[in-house]
Amino acid sequence: MVAYIRSTTILILVLIVCQGCTFDAVRLNRRAQMYIKHNQYDMAKKMLTESLKSDYENSASHYWLGLCHETLNDRTNAIWEYELAVRFDPAMELAQMAYIKALYHDNQIDKSIEVTNLFLEHKDAVASEFVPLAESFFNDQMEQHAILTYHAAAKAEPHNAEPLMTLAEYFFAQGNDEKAIDHLILAFKADPYYPGLARRLGELGFRVDIPQPKMFHRPSELEQDITNIEI
Repeated sequence: MVAYIRSTTILILVLIVCQGCTFDAVRLNRRAQMYIKHNQYDMAKKMLTESLKSDYENSASHYWLGLCHETLNDRTNAIWEYELAVRFDPAMELAQMAYIKALYHDNQIDKSIEVTNLFLEHKDAVASEFVPLAESFFNDQMEQHAILTYHAAAKAEPHNAEPLMTLAEYFFAQGNDEKAIDHLILAFKADPYYPGLARRLGELGFRVDIPQPKMFHRPSELEQDITNIEI
């Protein structure tokens, strides 16, 4: 048992070293997070800056350092650290969202949209995994980013009408009936059997023909015999 524990410990240590993380960097990173938890951001910055000296490509350290800068109203340095975080780990969703929002709130709207498109394009997920991201954008009044995210959700699952229905309701609430109806039609094309969708379109004056589901055809004995001969 002791030998197993020792071998497991050695394996963990080797993995840490192989990933480019030194023990000091890991220790400093953890201490920094404790300082952040207690709102001591200057001390956290000190720990993270020291950590990055021995493990500069640690995306988590760059993210936390960016968070410290942003909390202390140093958005320029925050954006720089978030950018480094996503450069070293593009799959780090927290850093991606923080980077996009920091750009947006720094009035770099076009760049934030560009980064959003790039992030969504490479995100491998089902539709439901895009929804919290879209809602987060809506909560920050970043409507264009949220719309892009819902469209990415629809693209991820072409036969899922839910993201398009959500956008339709959003556009109705905004008084943009034309776009709302466009999204209802897109939702119908995605899933004509979506509950209540055909009725909603009918109420809006559209003639809707719900396709009949294809029935399974059971071959007759003659068809089976012919198939067997051809084989």
